[in-house]
Amino acid sequence: MILIHSKSKTPCEIESFARAWTRTVPLVIVSNAYPDLDAKRVKMLGNIRMIIYGNYGIRAAATAMQETFRRIIADGGVQNVHKDILPVDEIFRIQNMEDVKAAEARILR
Repeated sequence: MILIHSKSKTPCEIESFARAWTRTVPLVIVSNAYPDLDAKRVKMLGNIRMIIYGNYGIRAAATAMQETFRRIIADGGVQNVHKDILPVDEIFRIQNMEDVKAAEARILR
């Protein structure tokens, strides 16, 4: 795969390159700078096989954390926000904590 990127503020260069690319090696893009370049539009180009959504997860997480702490400060505690966030058990499930604990027990024997 070949990662293509452009410093242009629009996806025109990316689209132009993708249209001109006739080789069998697939293309990859990082769409952070081009929010209007959606999956449907990319698919129409035909040879881009992967879209990397770079830092969207961390940006969304940071946005949620900022909002959560704004609420905690405004409310003077967690009494209202706790019902709107994942329970600790779900965090442990996502982290496969059961497997981590099992591995820890094996190592510490």
